[in-house]
Amino acid sequence: MFARLRHYLLRRKYVAGARLTQFLAPDVRREVEIVDAAELAEGYVSARIRTWNVLYAVNGIAAMPEFEAARRVAITDLWNWTGQPWGGPVPK
Repeated sequence: MFARLRHYLLRRKYVAGARLTQFLAPDVRREVEIVDAAELAEGYVSARIRTWNVLYAVNGIAAMPEFEAARRVAITDLWNWTGQPWGGPVPK
């Protein structure tokens, strides 16, 4: 029952063409554009991702990056942040 509900909610959130955004740290934002959600039942989507520091972009320290090429990524890894907990520069 709960698995069906979870799958239903995932299908509504991760549809092709959706653009999701979330702050990973106080000043670091990640935008995810879903390209294909055919493997959603297995926990994967094809997505284009960009991660950028909002304060750096607003103050002209760094340019806002373009979306990277589409790749297959696990839904559990979409919002993982490997940088400092306070934000700072985006790791390459």
